[in-house]
Amino acid sequence: MELSEEYLMEERSYTLCYTATNDVNQVSEDAPVTPLLVDRTAPGGPLLAPILFHQINFGETLTGTVPGYADMQPGDRIQTLCNDREGPTHVVTTENLTDRPVQIIFDKAFLLDLDSDSVTVRYQVTDRAGNRSIMARPVTLSMQS
Repeated sequence: MELSEEYLMEERSYTLCYTATNDVNQVSEDAPVTPLLVDRTAPGGPLLAPILFHQINFGETLTGTVPGYADMQPGDRIQTLCNDREGPTHVVTTENLTDRPVQIIFDKAFLLDLDSDSVTVRYQVTDRAGNRSIMARPVTLSMQS
């Protein structure tokens, strides 16, 4: 079964169904109806707030909190960038939508391995449909003791 690309260009929902017919006895059976949502909207809207670091004096890890953003959904993948190098990721869960904020753990060893006096941290969100957000506003951390 193929679906023409023209149906996938516009953001909207469809209901897919088909009938299977046995060529030998001509018995037909309808398949269950399947909803299909074409999502072309990038998560986060026009602005993603910077990641928040409440406690900069860290031991072996540093915890960053990603503020909620427009259309946050379970399955969204948050990719951090530290001095433009891929950092830790987080996949949004249903708990992140209600009780538990998104927290991303940065290992001290990773941050020190960047070999810089300061680290600029930002992130980008990719939703389950593959739509990418704009880049979040950066925050710069001093790595000097």
